[in-house]
Amino acid sequence: MMTKLSVITGCLVLAVLLSGAGRASEFSVDPAAGTDSVYFRSTARLEFIEGKTGNLTGSLQFDPTNSAVPVSGVLQVDLRTLKTGIETRDRHMRERHLHTDKYPFAFFELTQVRGLPGDIKPDTTYAAVAEGFFYIHGVKRALTANMKLTLYHETEKGWKVDVRASFSIKLDDYRIDRPKALFLKLAETLEVEVILSARNDLKATAILLPAWELVP
Repeated sequence: MMTKLSVITGCLVLAVLLSGAGRASEFSVDPAAGTDSVYFRSTARLEFIEGKTGNLTGSLQFDPTNSAVPVSGVLQVDLRTLKTGIETRDRHMRERHLHTDKYPFAFFELTQVRGLPGDIKPDTTYAAVAEGFFYIHGVKRALTANMKLTLYHETEKGWKVDVRASFSIKLDDYRIDRPKALFLKLAETLEVEVILSARNDLKATAILLPAWELVP
């Protein structure tokens, strides 16, 4: 028959084990990777325009050994560093359309990832669907993105994950006016691609999401 002390001890051990199970790790965007980039592409009928910035920060929370644990995260993009290759166009885009003096950053708030297998194997690329909210120009909207994720187990430094995600946004949905001079050259819908590497041995950068209006 178990003594009262052994029962209490067993409960404490079980509580410790459960507290460590299913716990997500913090993966911070690695600025030294050299691959972190965000692209905004317009594939209008008359001209192809691409804006790019490497100024991406943030982190993801997930358990690399158990995909059943909820995935979350926040990414921040500095729109003031977005470049299209023409300095005058970049300045007009920032000042007259994105209004980066008031809204310098765009954000992606990750709330869920669907489609990952229960057993994520290192050095294997998986296709999945990311759900969350995209923030830009003072507007917040629900968003779904296609993503590819590759996990690497680096013995000395822990885990690394490479992510490539893509989604579309309509400028009107975020109350962004198309430049009149580029009206026929800039598509109503922009294709966005995010490429990043993140590690669980880096210090996380705290990001405060703005309380912008959620538009259905």
